[in-house]
Amino acid sequence: MNYRHSNTQGFTLIELVLTISVAGILAVISMQFVQSTSQGFVSSAGRQQLGSAGYVVNEQISRAIRDSLPGSIRTTSDGQCIEFMPVVAASTYTTLNVGSSVTTFKAVPYSLTESVSGYVSVYPIPSGNLYAQLDPGPITPDIGSVPAGNAEIDVTLGSAHTFPTDSPERRFFVSSGPEAICQDGDFLYRYQNYGFITNVASLKASLPVNRAAGRTVLAFPLAVGSLDFRYQTPTLSRNGLVVFEYVLQHPTTGESLSLSQQVRVVNVP
Repeated sequence: MNYRHSNTQGFTLIELVLTISVAGILAVISMQFVQSTSQGFVSSAGRQQLGSAGYVVNEQISRAIRDSLPGSIRTTSDGQCIEFMPVVAASTYTTLNVGSSVTTFKAVPYSLTESVSGYVSVYPIPSGNLYAQLDPGPITPDIGSVPAGNAEIDVTLGSAHTFPTDSPERRFFVSSGPEAICQDGDFLYRYQNYGFITNVASLKASLPVNRAAGRTVLAFPLAVGSLDFRYQTPTLSRNGLVVFEYVLQHPTTGESLSLSQQVRVVNVP
């Protein structure tokens, strides 16, 4: 009787255990690699979102400040708020009795087709205390109107007012009511329609508390207490300068991004 030996051999128990162990190690390494790659992608996307949001916020704040009435910018002592008056029109007056009470004055038209209304100011400098709306003073307490035209026009004030100082460039401005940008908690808000607050120390307590009253969200979330506005008043040799900085936080990843911006206030009285 002939016996034939088979060359087929099975795994030993030790080889099976080693194979399972190596496969497990490779699986763990693969999972860690995939997890690390995914986290890196999420972090990159989060940073990109923060950067995009920061660009939009910086641009909104910068435009508001650049288009503000000369002499109207002021900040709270903690740097958490900046206040300003947006300019809606500006032109040159041709006849104005400075130092006398007037209800109208002659000016070059602002637009051929568009009339505007707002608070009229002449030579609004930082020391003019614009928010007190004094008479005599650089800004009217009531809203005036500027008609459209293609020839000399009459600017009509809301009530009789005395402008104490002539503008070296014979320039006048029409502005809307005060606005403010402030941090409250982890929100950045823009405020409108709250009137004139004489003392900036009372500004925060006088701001609207909801959207219906004039509060809109500019950004969320900010690191609490991170916003800081600083204003350098203009001199004879340079324009005014606003510097602001804050920290944006991603709402899901928790990542943060520090941002800062300088804005030159190019309007001159």
